[in-house]
Amino acid sequence: MHALVKLVCIFCTLLLINKYNFNFNILLSFLIIIFSFYTKFSIPKLIFKLKFFLIITFLLYVFNTPGEYIVVWPYLSPSYEGLSLGLTQIVRLLNSVAIITMMISLMSYETLIETFYLIMKPLRPLGIDAKRFAVRLYLTMEYVKVFKSKRKLRFSFKELSSLLLYSYNKDAVKHAFFKIKQERVNGGSQLLIFVMLSITFFLIFYR
Repeated sequence: MHALVKLVCIFCTLLLINKYNFNFNILLSFLIIIFSFYTKFSIPKLIFKLKFFLIITFLLYVFNTPGEYIVVWPYLSPSYEGLSLGLTQIVRLLNSVAIITMMISLMSYETLIETFYLIMKPLRPLGIDAKRFAVRLYLTMEYVKVFKSKRKLRFSFKELSSLLLYSYNKDAVKHAFFKIKQERVNGGSQLLIFVMLSITFFLIFYR
């Protein structure tokens, strides 16, 4: 499957997640959980990593959304509408992060770099060099992989920062070599992209 197809699939899914309400996202969550068993993706681990972000998001919606208050208190009163929106937003966030993470985990390094290259390529008029970005991304991923193997999956943010800075080293970039295939989007992929976009925009604007 072409990298652009996967990119469009993620884009369409995120649009539908943002469009539809709690019931749709709950149904999507069940499908993601079922799919996670086949990809060996841990949903509880994802929730644990995002726990503080999810809690803060939930509290912001619960206590800042006007409506019928559950407890009337002069300074801090949760509302039923806030509770509903908070739960919906949490499920949306989990679905979005899970889908993006699973799609990325199913890609090889080469496909992932090619995908980001396709994203950055149209930004060339803004002064963004897609090829240089791809090389730096490749170097960073390679260095992280080396550190994970040597340090038993433990390295500090300081070391990661040094890796990112080193990936901008001109000598390192000069001697790094990998090939971006830039495969043309064939007829089957074009048809699949058209169908996904058509269904997505139909569901968004006509439902």
